[in-house]
Amino acid sequence: MVYSPISTGLDWYIKWFASIVLIFGALTTAMNLYPYNMYFQFIGITGWLIVGAMWKDWSLIVVNVVGSIIMFIGIIHYHFYTNWYLKIYETYIEVML
Repeated sequence: MVYSPISTGLDWYIKWFASIVLIFGALTTAMNLYPYNMYFQFIGITGWLIVGAMWKDWSLIVVNVVGSIIMFIGIIHYHFYTNWYLKIYETYIEVML
């Protein structure tokens, strides 16, 4: 087994932040908190994309580029091709009643 010291550079902070954000993304998906799950997952995936670029690891780069694009398309679709503002307003009215 090869011993390698644990890096506490910028990549260490980004990967742990991205991992925690992805856990919140999974949690919001499990709780059906749409579209917040897409925001969390997009931030987490993009964080791991940055780490992959820092490490020059092509497997991380490819997977996270594809994941970031998919999440970004979902966010754009939600905000520009659905009536999301009516859904929020309807929820607000239901809470007020």
